[in-house]
Amino acid sequence: MLWYLFKTWVGREKELVRMIRRTVPPEMYQECFVIEQERIWRKQQRSIVHMELLFPGCVFFTCKEKRFPHSFLEYLERIPDVAQWTSCGVLTIFPMMREDAEFLTGISGADHVVRLSSVKKDPDGRICRISDPLASCMGQIVRYQFKKRYAMVRRRLWGEEQAIVLGIMLEEDGERKCLVTTNGHTC
Repeated sequence: MLWYLFKTWVGREKELVRMIRRTVPPEMYQECFVIEQERIWRKQQRSIVHMELLFPGCVFFTCKEKRFPHSFLEYLERIPDVAQWTSCGVLTIFPMMREDAEFLTGISGADHVVRLSSVKKDPDGRICRISDPLASCMGQIVRYQFKKRYAMVRRRLWGEEQAIVLGIMLEEDGERKCLVTTNGHTC
């Protein structure tokens, strides 16, 4: 399977996904999606889980077409809406390396959502246990920010060094977790 990265302006990701789904024939691709992640807000001593984009400005596109990737890109750029976005500088399309696609699939799964990683500290405050997806980045973690509930991972992605922020959950978050729903209401 081939993956493509569609870089657009931050805030226009969902519009781009809708445009691709509307204009590109379904037989030409497998999926067009954004990768989201769970994050925790700490508010009034409560842990509130919400969703946010893992890579703002990025849309991912997968297809089974393996024989003619260049003509496939040319085909995409001949679609009037795609051509308009690329000519205005609103959209740039990059083929992705297999390693990058495997990493993103590994941390986000089939639903394209990076779940919270559980981090457990011992009585001295040292980390003694980490769950996936963060555990798969073990040698690349450069910083933990426990108060803001994230870990920063440095990794080569798309041909350059990237800082990726992944949400974490501590033991005390387990009992007082609340989810922000799509309409903004908490449960």
